[in-house]
Amino acid sequence: MINQTIARTSSHTSPTHLPRPAAQSALRTPGPPRLRSGPPGEPRPGADVSFRLLGPLEIVTAAGPLPLRGMNQRAVLAFLMLHANQVVATSDLMQVLWPDGETPATARKVLQNTVSALRGVLVRGDIPAHVASLVSQAPGYMLRLAPEALDLARFRLLADQGRRALAAGQPESAARSLRAALGMWRGRAAQELVESGVEWPQLGVVDSARTAALEDYCDAELRNGRHDETIGCLETVTAAEPSRERACHLLMLALYRAGRQTEALRAYERLQQQLSEDFGVHPGREVRELHQAIIDQDPALLPSEGTDGRDLDFSAPSDPELDLLFALLTLVQRRRRPHVVTLAGSTGGTGVAGDPGGAGGTGGTGGPGTVADTGGQSRLLAEYTAGLRRDGQVTVWHVRTGPDGAALGDDLRAALRRATPDRPLVVVAENLHHVRGAVPECVGEVVRAAGRTPLLVVLTARTAPEELWPGWGAAVPWSTTVVV
Repeated sequence: MINQTIARTSSHTSPTHLPRPAAQSALRTPGPPRLRSGPPGEPRPGADVSFRLLGPLEIVTAAGPLPLRGMNQRAVLAFLMLHANQVVATSDLMQVLWPDGETPATARKVLQNTVSALRGVLVRGDIPAHVASLVSQAPGYMLRLAPEALDLARFRLLADQGRRALAAGQPESAARSLRAALGMWRGRAAQELVESGVEWPQLGVVDSARTAALEDYCDAELRNGRHDETIGCLETVTAAEPSRERACHLLMLALYRAGRQTEALRAYERLQQQLSEDFGVHPGREVRELHQAIIDQDPALLPSEGTDGRDLDFSAPSDPELDLLFALLTLVQRRRRPHVVTLAGSTGGTGVAGDPGGAGGTGGTGGPGTVADTGGQSRLLAEYTAGLRRDGQVTVWHVRTGPDGAALGDDLRAALRRATPDRPLVVVAENLHHVRGAVPECVGEVVRAAGRTPLLVVLTARTAPEELWPGWGAAVPWSTTVVV
């Protein structure tokens, strides 16, 4: 069960620039999600918890990084984070501590002591069990982590979201998601372990995923007309991995569009030489065809009319809360498991009428909903639902609550009856701070009945649901609260 709260941070930052790979510089990492629990007005254990693997290994809370003592603790923690929410066999963890295979007689005891020490780190950091816990489960151990608390999980969700937008012909949306994903990196994955000689294949997979996301980002920006801005980034990637064909393909195209035809042809020659020396093969068909098109100065290589990035606004900073809402939708699609997110915040606006119509022409069962009477919630919800409608692949339903919540359960169940396993459903219920009593039971019932339906329930309220309805965490599985 995942129940956590993420506080909103300001999105009014300086323009975001092109991300750069680790070989060039460390990428900016966004602030960790803020997790809330406990009565209002008191310190909340577990606030600001972030398990960071994409760079130096860290567990960060509101008070700062938690102390990790010695390489044993770091190695075991990193391996468990790589396999978060999966059981890792004791034998595999022993291999982590003694990679040469020379396991001492005290190996099992050393591992047990290391796990016990890590549990102590979580306890001393006041991290709630629903956010993170290290449990014994045959044949080994499992690190249970809320997905939003692990930077690797957030990176994967945003990278997948960007990749799908790119495939759907939405390069602006793709660039935004991929920029946010790449911004989580602070160096190589588990950097201090790698520098000490650790060579786990899983770390190589994670680093490769970063490079693939960087290629996707440059691809999106090329489609947005920003060829000049991508050249430096792609040159760094190809210098670090000279046999990487896709990066070379993108670099050749960017150089040609920037009026640097000769350099584009030289990039191809370097790739051809590298592949021949390393593998005895020639570049793939797509790269060869691009090479010939550059020689022929094919007009099809030039960007289409109206794609000049100077005529478009690509400097708007990423909104981490909006990115999170899209990432949660990706989560329910990928895992085929429902999720509930509550947008909570103090009164800040007058509210506007909502549109009951859903993306793809599906509307709610009741009359028009009312966007939450908070300025931040209104803007965030409006941007989110507008993005879903532009996508056209998601059904959006606004449900009624009624003055005493009487309509909430009926409308939620009616929305679920229209859901299909193949089309994601986003159900919006607003201003729930006016409703008392049965809200946890209604929402929990629908979430459990959804089964493998890709369902995201978005609620709005003036404060966190745990403060409005006692027992929320027990009644509603897989729940997140964004404090706006």
